[in-house]
Amino acid sequence: MNELHDRRESNRVDLEKINVFFKQCDIAVSSCDSDLDITIINISPRGMKVKLNSEEDFDKLKLNSKVFIRGCIFNDSIGFLSSQKAVAVWKENSIAGLRFTPALDIDDETIHQMLSK
Repeated sequence: MNELHDRRESNRVDLEKINVFFKQCDIAVSSCDSDLDITIINISPRGMKVKLNSEEDFDKLKLNSKVFIRGCIFNDSIGFLSSQKAVAVWKENSIAGLRFTPALDIDDETIHQMLSK
């Protein structure tokens, strides 16, 4: 398993207790001019770990691909990701790490509080 995601500088908030429906998004990938369907596994102000929901999408997301997050099915608590930009910094099989560019304008504790409501 790629351990680069474990070198992160901020804590991640795990979304495992949130209904799958509420942690799905589409990302537009500039390198392949296509939309990919993802499920967010965990998130921090600096980035997130995601699962690509379609096997054929894995080859479309290249390292250093610029992505634009949109189409989030989130409730009001976590709708802050719409229109966020990111870059793919690692990937393994159907799992990838995205670094927000720029980082979110909120801290770890705020994300944790929003997601624990």
